[in-house]
Amino acid sequence: MYVAPIRLLLGIAWLAGARLAGSDAASALLAFGSGAFFFVFLAYNDPRSRFLPRSTPRPLPADATVESPVRQALASLLPSTAGLSVLAAIVVVPQPVLAALLGGITAGLGVAGVLRALTADPTLYVDPHTGVVYKR
Repeated sequence: MYVAPIRLLLGIAWLAGARLAGSDAASALLAFGSGAFFFVFLAYNDPRSRFLPRSTPRPLPADATVESPVRQALASLLPSTAGLSVLAAIVVVPQPVLAALLGGITAGLGVAGVLRALTADPTLYVDPHTGVVYKR
């Protein structure tokens, strides 16, 4: 949830960068919207999620620490958001519409994250190193 505003702002920044690099408004907006819609649709309809192992959450250890929201957001930027931004930076001048598409995908990551966070159980915690799920 903490990384969603960063992803939305980066997506909009790449849309603006595409416009400044010479893309016409209609093409840039269509690419941006398509990228955002595609990613949100894919995130909610990914058939691979049916094959993920489901386990009962373990009790949260008494000595467990939770990272600050800033550290959680920064850790969530890698590799997806950072990778998309690097690709957008590479193509913004030669292919500004592609940069807008990548910006839309970045914004779609943010939208999908917000939608998923609204339905997530706030008592669940995941250890990022082991993938173990804990319940408070």
